[in-house]
Amino acid sequence: MLAGDVGSAMLCLVARCIGNLHIGSELEPLSKSFIVCLKQSVRPAIFCYQRNQKLVFVNSYHLFHSSIKQAKYQQNGVLFLAMSSFGVCIFLSGKSNSEIRVDVMSYDDLNQIGEAKRINLLLYQNFFNEMSCYFWMRDYIKVVQLTTKHTPTGQKRILEIMRTFFEGIASLTLARHTQQPNWRKTGEEALETMLKWERISKWNFQNMAKLLEAELCYLNGDIDSADVAYKASIVSAHEHRFLHYEALAYEMHGIFCMENQMADRGLVQLQMALDRYKQWGAMRKVTDLQMFIDLVDPTYLRRELNIVIE
Repeated sequence: MLAGDVGSAMLCLVARCIGNLHIGSELEPLSKSFIVCLKQSVRPAIFCYQRNQKLVFVNSYHLFHSSIKQAKYQQNGVLFLAMSSFGVCIFLSGKSNSEIRVDVMSYDDLNQIGEAKRINLLLYQNFFNEMSCYFWMRDYIKVVQLTTKHTPTGQKRILEIMRTFFEGIASLTLARHTQQPNWRKTGEEALETMLKWERISKWNFQNMAKLLEAELCYLNGDIDSADVAYKASIVSAHEHRFLHYEALAYEMHGIFCMENQMADRGLVQLQMALDRYKQWGAMRKVTDLQMFIDLVDPTYLRRELNIVIE
């Protein structure tokens, strides 16, 4: 910034926000940082205008398409990348555009721009961020549908590692419910890859490897080993300060317990997950998980249905 390279400075700021999203920083302050990025990354005459004290980004693909030939944008790539990742924050927080006072383009609109401008990084970010939204809401069918359409790049970038983890968890869960061998194979390959990364950095990848190990043990019917691996994932995520993965491990362990005649333990784990998701600021996830807890909690059922559950 001191050297006058505003574009590089903004790219660094956006990269920092994206990185903080992936390490599980609290979503509320992170959203504010993204809004700063968006405001700083636009040319007001072209990209946005003020309406009732609300920052509105033009989200018509046709306007962008017709403007491509008329002007050269120095910062539009940064703007689109920020929008793509900010979409995850908005989705998980459960807030609407009106609540955050910013209108952000959909992934469909961003994909059209990425294809028209041939911004491959934007297209990859859109894929990964959309997959992340489905993953956190346990919509695993849509996770694997997306990953099937986007083959791995083969590059050793952090998002590729996280993609392997998300796809592995989704595949092992689906394999357990359907017994389809193709999903088992994908899950086993994901665990093998994650174990390699764990040897390079236990701090970053141990909790992921342990959670994949737990799911594979569960798929194989090894309940005792699965229980140990779930607990190890929780401990690793907590010790290494990955709040979102700690919440995920608690949630998956809770579901495991509920499905294996350990309802009391399961409810405790699910409540721990709920607390961590609240700390993270993922209120959409909190609402979804609370609905699940209400469905499986005998105390809730007894109170709501006025019946005796033996």
